[in-house]
Amino acid sequence: MDVVIATDTVNVTFSGQRVHIPRGTAWDADDPLVKQFPGLFSGDDRHAMRTQPRREPATGGEPPVERATRAPGERSTARRPRTAR
Repeated sequence: MDVVIATDTVNVTFSGQRVHIPRGTAWDADDPLVKQFPGLFSGDDRHAMRTQPRREPATGGEPPVERATRAPGERSTARRPRTAR
């Protein structure tokens, strides 16, 4: 069974009834509604609903993650700005 993903949230009239299509929902590609409104759906899974943003594969060129605290035994090189007296 092939599946397509709704690319936007829309309401359409289908067979005399109003149908709500939420963005990111999966639909059977053979569904009559999908066949009548093919422009509302995509086979690309980037349109699928997700709880977290999609992470692109690391290319190795990403900057290192900066730590906010120092590890045990590590000395901090950060200095506080001097205040005028």
